[in-house]
Amino acid sequence: MSALFDYTGVVEEVLKTQTFDSGFSKRDVIVGNDIDSESRYPNPVKFTFKKNNCQLLDGISKGQRVKVRFAVDGRRWEGPKGVQYFVDLTGLKIEVLNSDGTSNEPVPVPEAPDIPIDAGDLDDMPF
Repeated sequence: MSALFDYTGVVEEVLKTQTFDSGFSKRDVIVGNDIDSESRYPNPVKFTFKKNNCQLLDGISKGQRVKVRFAVDGRRWEGPKGVQYFVDLTGLKIEVLNSDGTSNEPVPVPEAPDIPIDAGDLDDMPF
C-alpha cells in the first residue's frame, strides 16, 4: 500500500481524457502554486486520474483552488534504450476549496453505534 498525500494549489489546466486501444483511460490536471505560496517561481504539478477517476475532473476548471489527494506510483520499463523508470502522481480525489481553504463538500458524520440501553442501567450512572 502506497502512502497518500495532499497537494493544495490553483488549477492551471484540465486536459481531455485519453483512451487507449487497450481500453485504459487517463486524464491529467495541472495544479500550480497555491494562492498564499511564498515561492517566486511557478511550480506546475501534473496529477493523473485513471480509469473511473477521470470523471472526477468533470466539474473542475481553470482558476479554481483545489486539494488533490494522490499516491506516488513508480514503474520500471525495459525498452530499446535500456531500463527506464517512471513516476506518476496518481490522483484519487479532488475537491474545490474556498479561498480560506475550507471545502464545500459535506463532512461525513459518523453514525452513532447501536447500544441497547437497559432502563435498569440508568440508576447505576455516576452522574
